[in-house]
Amino acid sequence: MQTLRKILIVLGLLVLSNIAQAYDYLQIQHPQQTWRTGQGTIEQAVISIKPQGIYMEYGLYLTFSAHGLSFFANDSVEVQFFFDLPKEAIVHDLWLWVDDQIMRALIMDRWTASSIYEDIVKRRRDPAILFKNDENSYELRIYPMPGNKTRKIKLTYLMPAQWLPTSVIAGLPTNLLRTSRTPLSVFHLLFWPHTDWANPRLQEFPELPFIAQQDTAFGDYVRAEIPTEAVAISLNVALDSPMQNGVFVSKFENNDEGIYQLALLPSQALDLQAAKKVAILFDYDASKSPITATEVLAGAKTMLQSNFTASDSFNLIFSRATVQRAGENWFAADSAGVAQAFANAGDQPIANYSNLPALLANAIDFVKQQGNDGSLLLLACSDQAGYFLVANPLLEDLLRNLDPAPPIHIADFAGNNTAYYWNGGRYYFGNEYFYENLARRTVGSYLRLNQAGNSFSALLTGVSQSLSGFIDAFDLHTTLGGGFCYGRFALGSSANQAIYLDRPILQVGKFVGDFPFVIEASGFYRGTPFSRVLNLAENETAAADTLAEEIWIGNHIASLEAQPSPSNEMIREIIDTSVRERVLSRYTAFLALEPNDTVKVCMDCKDETVLVPPTSVFAREETPADSVLQAYPNPFNAATTLRLRLPANLKSGEVSLRIYNVMGQIVRAYDVTVEAESRLFQFTWEGRNEAGQTLATGTYYAVLQTPAQRYSVKLLMVK
Repeated sequence: MQTLRKILIVLGLLVLSNIAQAYDYLQIQHPQQTWRTGQGTIEQAVISIKPQGIYMEYGLYLTFSAHGLSFFANDSVEVQFFFDLPKEAIVHDLWLWVDDQIMRALIMDRWTASSIYEDIVKRRRDPAILFKNDENSYELRIYPMPGNKTRKIKLTYLMPAQWLPTSVIAGLPTNLLRTSRTPLSVFHLLFWPHTDWANPRLQEFPELPFIAQQDTAFGDYVRAEIPTEAVAISLNVALDSPMQNGVFVSKFENNDEGIYQLALLPSQALDLQAAKKVAILFDYDASKSPITATEVLAGAKTMLQSNFTASDSFNLIFSRATVQRAGENWFAADSAGVAQAFANAGDQPIANYSNLPALLANAIDFVKQQGNDGSLLLLACSDQAGYFLVANPLLEDLLRNLDPAPPIHIADFAGNNTAYYWNGGRYYFGNEYFYENLARRTVGSYLRLNQAGNSFSALLTGVSQSLSGFIDAFDLHTTLGGGFCYGRFALGSSANQAIYLDRPILQVGKFVGDFPFVIEASGFYRGTPFSRVLNLAENETAAADTLAEEIWIGNHIASLEAQPSPSNEMIREIIDTSVRERVLSRYTAFLALEPNDTVKVCMDCKDETVLVPPTSVFAREETPADSVLQAYPNPFNAATTLRLRLPANLKSGEVSLRIYNVMGQIVRAYDVTVEAESRLFQFTWEGRNEAGQTLATGTYYAVLQTPAQRYSVKLLMVK
């Protein structure tokens, strides 16, 4: 008992000592010659996604190397991978490849795992260890890796999806892929379809194809090749929502006890829908954010298509020397209205400078002219109004004689070169002080990029879900017609007090008894009380598998870890539950070992990477040097010249050259006719689409596709 108590205390101190600022970094280091170190490379990446109730299960296959570093075949180096996952992630497996054999990791208390790992490193054997250092920070170490070889792992985790009115979004961990010293030429995405889940697509590149495949061992799946240029931004897989009337319930039963997962959209499920009227404002200082103006415009369009309905209305208003509106009346938020508004705005509506006071005043006037029953949504990355001596007078000028003032919601994506201001005893980032007070005084909302998981699309989703307001004094109770529910966990934003009309409520819980599944909800919306009772028959729910148990356990462990000062008894409960259920915690670790008398090769571990062609840095650099795509000048203003030098033995029809925008849409395609005596080609692109129309300033991609490989060049057009 004394030994156990000492271990628990050491584990508690160990976890606390590892709490650090979040970051992602891949490092290769020689354990004995620690000065020999450098940034590692990801040779191959494959991401597998499978729906699991209101969650998605991710299988992340990564192959690491020391490519480009000064290591040799006789060097035994260590892979050190520090990375972040969203705090809701539930990590439940780790595989390590030892030669061609898959070793499934053991799970044990952190102290024991660390001791074993360090001992094995000294003896130069084959371990890999995975720690959870904080609520969203992880550390993976692999040893040994010969300086000229690779090591491969699979990390498996569960994440709640983002549930929208018409779609479900699964974010991809591109932050991990960006740690590679040498960028991937492509990474592969595998999605395993289900009757409830249809039409997978990449939200930021909707035209990128998902190809249906069949395999005798793995069954039906779809595969997409994601080009390297896409890794630079946050990516999301979108699927058609399986909700029926705003409700989705899945269930898993094991003997007398069951686990349910609930997604409920209050506006639809509780029949509280209210049409939105929203003026979308753009204030963009190009020096303050890595997100381009083109990405901002594309994100706003995607937000309208995903989070608005045909009964909603909107307008687009742009910060310029003279503020520009897309129209003088509201646009219907159907496909035709969205297309018309963006066509009216023109190719380059977003200026690269801020004129925030004039923009806000113009938008407030527009809403007043239209009956004062709309709201404002400001998309901004500027910092000139952050100091209180500027912010306070600006607030008074804007809101003077407004009763009521229209709700103002702010999505703040400022990042680069943004100033901090000391106001009232604390530092504020950029315009944070101004935005917080503006949102508070107009009963709006404010969300910053880093609060949305550093994803611009998640930022837009989060703020757009606030537009219809919130439900006051909300109460939700789940039960069964012939039983009861218990052990409930509210996920994500639904765990907070404010329940927004268009923000889904996500819940995981247990049940005992017989269906129907009963949802009782009540509260006040816009001053009017309501009470609803929903009954779902058993055939109106989706079936789940045993992973539902790990989802509940993961939330149970997270609730214990979240206690301010967990007792030794709590820590022991976390360790015991984590080890028994194979769910990683801050006090445990996954440890993968080489085969021996007690640790056997995993015979039922199926390697999904056999379904994709190999892609590695080594393979890319073995490609003949005369096979290349270049662009000059780049950045360019009037035109850029694309030069191609193709490898031998290619035929016409096997080669394509296309220009893509950041939304993945083809804006220009060139005919590459291969002749036996010529392998040199030159094309001039003047920044126009196939119709001859001049395109907007921003980022584009020239992509050369051959049967063996894809080449791409990032193009920056500055008008």
